[in-house]
Amino acid sequence: MAPILFVIIPLIAYVPMFGYETYIAFRRIGKPRDKGGAYLHATWESTHTFLILSVNYFIWLYSSAIVAVGQAVFVPMLIFGLAFILRAVLYIYLFYIKSSNQPTPGRDVLFALLHVVIAVCLIYTIIQTLIVLSSGAYQPNNLLPSLLWPGIVLTVPLIAVPLYFLYRTKSR
Repeated sequence: MAPILFVIIPLIAYVPMFGYETYIAFRRIGKPRDKGGAYLHATWESTHTFLILSVNYFIWLYSSAIVAVGQAVFVPMLIFGLAFILRAVLYIYLFYIKSSNQPTPGRDVLFALLHVVIAVCLIYTIIQTLIVLSSGAYQPNNLLPSLLWPGIVLTVPLIAVPLYFLYRTKSR
């Protein structure tokens, strides 16, 4: 297996789940406040575990490319970080802070739009990273894949299987 697949496999798992979170964020605009319950909290935590796993694999396998990638994606990653922090603040406000059950369309719209900003920045970052890596100047650490196999084989199902049942149960 090519080392880049260790980075791509968790991203492939992350993208549809983040897309579903984005759908939920847009769907709740203008509706009475829905606290989301354990379902929302579980998806939030598990979805982002895949993103963190992908970033970790990239750092381990392509440490020689980190500076070049960092320079190529500096501004979008600043925007990503700001959007992610604002989204987290709104998440806490919308789902944890007690207030009336009245809709909060302004906050809901901002919450949903931040998902879009995060997605655009992430897509741009992935494309720029692939461009930097395709230059051929940065080779992966080929000693690590044999050590990473057990992690990806165990981690992906450990996260994905419970999420599958959670999504399936919630959609009924």
